[in-house]
Amino acid sequence: MPRIVGGAIAVVLVAAALAWFLIPRGSPEDEALAYLQALADGDVTAAEATGVDLPATSASAFADASDHLSGGAVESSTADDRTAVVVVSYELAGARHESTLTLSQRDGRWVPEAASALGSVQFTVPVRLTDTVLPAGTTALLPAVYDASATPVEFLDGSATIEVLPGSTQQVDVDAALRPEAVDIAQTQLDEHLATCTQPTSEAPPSCGITIPWAADFSAMSEIRFRIEKMPVISLTPSAFQADDGVLVATVDGTAFDGSKKTLTYRSTNWSVRGDVAFTDDDIVLNVW
Repeated sequence: MPRIVGGAIAVVLVAAALAWFLIPRGSPEDEALAYLQALADGDVTAAEATGVDLPATSASAFADASDHLSGGAVESSTADDRTAVVVVSYELAGARHESTLTLSQRDGRWVPEAASALGSVQFTVPVRLTDTVLPAGTTALLPAVYDASATPVEFLDGSATIEVLPGSTQQVDVDAALRPEAVDIAQTQLDEHLATCTQPTSEAPPSCGITIPWAADFSAMSEIRFRIEKMPVISLTPSAFQADDGVLVATVDGTAFDGSKKTLTYRSTNWSVRGDVAFTDDDIVLNVW
């Protein structure tokens, strides 16, 4: 009999222990304030400790933030068994703001949901935040103030200051202007591409701006040899390029309409090419049409 009683007590104690671990630890308000405090301290580790899902780029970019929020407070909250909505206020960039944080239960605690805890920023060009490079497109960032520069900074000049609030969505247009060095490097790239285009060949090469009217003079073409008298001169925008005023000579070997061997030379004084411009972290990429 004593053993049975002891067993019943043990069962009750286990059930009580299980019940204790299933109760969410900390109120939604406490967890929301903990998240705001992590943001105020600029502490990525503390922000991650709240359970919010952070992309790797968000964590690295946060270290480059130029200003953090302060004075976090809870204005109101509502909750049911699974979800809590907490309205918070804070100061950022000299102004008072309010945001709504949604928290859900996860592993016995209230966790801020990323959609309400982070801000969504769409960049129209790649940008650098001090040591963090972000591609063009949409990126989730921790709330803070960021100084963004168009990248690669060796080729592009332009910047913007971004205030990211919890749950916000914004598009950032960095007014990027090309530095003179960009034109020089792009011209070198284009020259190298066109030098490849003008190797001996049996047909007009694509994406080189070369069209030869040989069909009016030959029934078949066997070889083309090129001589560049002047490279097309490039002009750039941050998204496209054109290069004009090139001079190209093409010598064509082939078969005449009477079946004899034939050689003719064609000369173009308006050789030109067009294309798109893109940028990697440290280089310019030309895509010739």
